[in-house]
Amino acid sequence: MANEPQSDPFFAQLCQEYTSSEIAEIEQYLTEWDQASYISVAHNILDHAARKEIEPLKLLRKAHNFNKKGALRVPKSAYRQDGSAVYRKGNEYLIVRPDKFGIEKIVTYGVNDD
Repeated sequence: MANEPQSDPFFAQLCQEYTSSEIAEIEQYLTEWDQASYISVAHNILDHAARKEIEPLKLLRKAHNFNKKGALRVPKSAYRQDGSAVYRKGNEYLIVRPDKFGIEKIVTYGVNDD
């Protein structure tokens, strides 16, 4: 993560309604995410959770549990021009981007209500 959780005001905001065990769970899940165009990973989570009207820990859990196996990947190999790829399975999607080590990190998770 770009910022240490203790010095990130977004991390403090993200954790304010949770127990210590839930905060530990949040810290674990944050390692799977990319900050993308946000100030921090916690900022990314807060914004996406607010826009998708979902509780942040629930968003983190759903993204963590998204099963890429059997999901349609777009593009099938490599990445789009913006450096990301989308996994789709049913009405769920997971957008990922490789980090500097080539490990795919989550940019966002969502559900299409079509």
